[in-house]
Amino acid sequence: MSDEVEDQGEMGADSARPVPSCVEMGVTDAEVLAEIRVVDAETGERIDKIIFADAETGKVRRYAVENGALVLEQDQFKVIEEVRPIR
Repeated sequence: MSDEVEDQGEMGADSARPVPSCVEMGVTDAEVLAEIRVVDAETGERIDKIIFADAETGKVRRYAVENGALVLEQDQFKVIEEVRPIR
């Protein structure tokens, strides 16, 4: 996970709360999720619509997005699972 938190909020570099290396919707506290930004370590590009991310293994599960909208597949949102270097 990136410690480059936008606006540095409560989890900025001076915060006592460490930045988690693994997050998951429905498991990780919503306040923490709101502050986390997952970034591709090679390109620096932000990865949006994250469901699960583990910086140590590089596993990412996210919703597919096209033209700014979530992609529906058989009446469910399409989910992409991939392994890539993240921070």
